[in-house]
Amino acid sequence: MLKVEGLNQSYGESHILRDVRLEARRGACACLMGRNGVGKTTLLQCIMGILPILSGRILLNGADISRLPPEKRAKAGLGYVPQGRQIFPLLTVEENMRLALLSSRSGNRKIPSCIYSFFPVLEEMLQRRGGDLSGGQQQQLAIARALVLEPDLLILDEPTEGIQPNIVQEIAAAIRRLMKEMSMTVLLVEQKVPFARSIADSYAIMERGHIAAAGPMTGLDAATVKALLSV
Repeated sequence: MLKVEGLNQSYGESHILRDVRLEARRGACACLMGRNGVGKTTLLQCIMGILPILSGRILLNGADISRLPPEKRAKAGLGYVPQGRQIFPLLTVEENMRLALLSSRSGNRKIPSCIYSFFPVLEEMLQRRGGDLSGGQQQQLAIARALVLEPDLLILDEPTEGIQPNIVQEIAAAIRRLMKEMSMTVLLVEQKVPFARSIADSYAIMERGHIAAAGPMTGLDAATVKALLSV
């Protein structure tokens, strides 16, 4: 589904990503983990085309998308939920989702009804401004905004950050349903190990811009967590 091969990226003289290799299998959830500042968000932005890469390849369904602009990557099947949500606070819930439809792969200009199956609260708040929602509701809106594009791969950058526990559970349930019912692939950046264990099939841990450990989630042991994730 998604393969990152030997990816390098830098800011000026700083070499941020070093020969990163990462894979997300179709219909599964891969979790990218690591302490703050190790390059996780930079890697996601490279995958989305927001940041250029120095070398390496990004493959989606076998096609090299390394040089495509972000809008073409969205049309190729990538959906992105950035850290901090970045919704439009003065637009309504409905307007936030309709704006995303401008990049629809199929040309569809109607919000898919299944969105409200995953996040029922959004249907009740369609005319409420995004900035008036709680943090958890804003996160649900940010995910829904990505889903209206009907992506093959959903990229989530720390979706549980600052979210109340009950909404965290709703988000986890929605991700599981997306994988089970729609065979969606998920690439998740997450700091909370219990949440990652609850939904991810595999993990990769970054340290100083490279992948220091990776494998099936069932193999993530306490020693690895202590060495590479504890602060």
